[in-house]
Amino acid sequence: MHYKIEMLTNMKMVYMRNIGPYGSKQNIEMMKRFKKWVNHHHLNHELEDYGIYGIPQDDPARTLPEKCRYDIMIMTNRDFSSNDQMVHTGYFEGGKYAVFTVTHTTEKVNLFWSQLPQMIQNNELNIRQAPIMERYREEEGVCEFLLPIL
Repeated sequence: MHYKIEMLTNMKMVYMRNIGPYGSKQNIEMMKRFKKWVNHHHLNHELEDYGIYGIPQDDPARTLPEKCRYDIMIMTNRDFSSNDQMVHTGYFEGGKYAVFTVTHTTEKVNLFWSQLPQMIQNNELNIRQAPIMERYREEEGVCEFLLPIL
């Protein structure tokens, strides 16, 4: 599987969090709410420039499914820290990422995850300690996986 290298910059962000099994209906519903929130707050420019990121915060092999944290975020320099209860604000620490584009179906995503250790080894990628992120842009049916690398 081919990939490209991207440098993400440090930026402010807004995000929503769900705690529960990855791939759950609650995560799908949260994405719908987040997209409505983004649209309501006129973050179309940020959406176009950066996309929406899905960030699993826990390793499901080490964390019970009902305790797994999943964040959906968008990068923005606008300040939502005091006037919005639907989202949290934070700071995204950028870095270097190997970006893999995958058809957004259960089969293709599962295939990506099953082949990931071999892809890391075959491409001699040095993974750094940070979550692997998913990125969704306006192109429907496609997602990107961003592996943090040194």
